Amino acid sequence: MITENNLRLDNKTIVVTGASGYIGSSISSSLSMLGADLILVDIDKEKLSKLSNNIKNQNPANIKIIKADLSKPKDVLKILKYIMDNKLVINGLVNSNGMVGTSKTKGWNTTFLKQEQPAWEKALDINLTSIFFFIQKIEKYMNNAVDPSIVNISSIYGTYAPDHSLYNDTKINNPAAYSVSKAGLTYLSKWLASSLAPKIRINSISPGGIFRNQEKKFVRKYIEKTLLKRMATEDDIAGCVAFLLSSLSSYITGQDIIVDGGWGI
Repeated sequence: MITENNLRLDNKTIVVTGASGYIGSSISSSLSMLGADLILVDIDKEKLSKLSNNIKNQNPANIKIIKADLSKPKDVLKILKYIMDNKLVINGLVNSNGMVGTSKTKGWNTTFLKQEQPAWEKALDINLTSIFFFIQKIEKYMNNAVDPSIVNISSIYGTYAPDHSLYNDTKINNPAAYSVSKAGLTYLSKWLASSLAPKIRINSISPGGIFRNQEKKFVRKYIEKTLLKRMATEDDIAGCVAFLLSSLSSYITGQDIIVDGGWGI
């Protein structure tokens, strides 16, 4: 039977990586409102502290912030040490960390012929490799949880090829390594769901374009492609994450949920 408590996350400890990013912040705030205890991980400690304070100003919350880069093994050990020292059972993990289109890395947000190998390798390391090995390390702390769940934040560009007409006459580009890494993450989620079943559920979410004051020309063209005639918000993604971490989704694993307002239909 479905009750209002099915969505609650009270007495659950959830790790959110990339927590101080746009999507990560919305996810963290939403999970806290649903009662979760949070371990917030990101490379920017100042943003983490600000996020933690903002959440605590809204509601009493048990929050631990950890400055860490998942692509660095010694930083991963810091997270695991905190979990081990405090004898925590991890009920949920949300991987929201990633190298996105706005990165200033040389050879990244540029045209096909100008994309460079170091940027490609960095994207795959952050968006895919680091997530696999983090899950490999943290899995044993989730095995004793009741209905543990992992949610990986992927992208529609891991499923659909980009519509390059959206980018014409703008300063926005579509790096190949972004799409390739997200396609890998979507498939990795399925592989892990199969490998860690029946104990741990693993799903991915593929957001469509999120409005962040992009160039008006781009926004107008993007909206015309969506059935709902708007770009996404971070809260659109956070709601889906909350569902996949809750008991409402207890029979869902190995799925990629596309949240794109009908962009790719």
